[in-house]
Amino acid sequence: MKIKSDYLIYCDESCPLEYEPISLFGAIGCSYQNKNKIVTDLRELKNKYFINSRYEAKWTKISRAKLQYYKELVDYFYKNEDIRIRIVVATEKEKLDNKKYYNGDYQEWYYRMYYLLLDRFTDSNYSYYMLYDEKDKYTTYKMNIVKNIIKNKKRFNSTDHFDFKIKQINSKESELMQLLDVIMGAVGYKNRGYLEKEKGETKKEIVKYIENKFSQNISISTSPYEAKFNIFKWKPKEVKNNGV
Repeated sequence: MKIKSDYLIYCDESCPLEYEPISLFGAIGCSYQNKNKIVTDLRELKNKYFINSRYEAKWTKISRAKLQYYKELVDYFYKNEDIRIRIVVATEKEKLDNKKYYNGDYQEWYYRMYYLLLDRFTDSNYSYYMLYDEKDKYTTYKMNIVKNIIKNKKRFNSTDHFDFKIKQINSKESELMQLLDVIMGAVGYKNRGYLEKEKGETKKEIVKYIENKFSQNISISTSPYEAKFNIFKWKPKEVKNNGV
């Protein structure tokens, strides 16, 4: 990082397109000063199990042979007090009325989800660096809009210290982004009903391991004040018609 900040936030998403019935938006954060120590620890954990410390940890790569590594990865997240994760699980998207509530533009809803994701993750007394994995040529444009929404929303009680910068990175080279991918994968797996639908037992074991470790059901919302591992399960509100 050429520009220091108080906190780093790594953001990712899963199945964000309009036709997909469930979308996930995730953020993992840590203090700038502890980032290098965390990365070193996570690479040492890879060295324990793999020849190459640059192995890419990923939900889709979980297998019986790698089960113990992924359990220890979950353990590390659980034990490290500086790492926080928040995930927004958007459900029942078929009920979205973009024409009525978002000016006919699905992107407006997309930005709303990122606001819900990051609002409780940021404080106006600190500065932040949001890092994201570029999905397509429009990603940077989208993230700039998200950044401006957050800055404008925080303005009502902000201090001169508050700032919010963004930077594109390669998730394959980011240990924290990979950890987020694994936790988001588990949350998405259960919320999509795959515990009942899929035959693979290893991913089911990881889901149960996470739930037992944190003593929480990852298919329901946590308390909004939960700081370590926060899940917000969103769906369109039931008013006369469906809105947000």
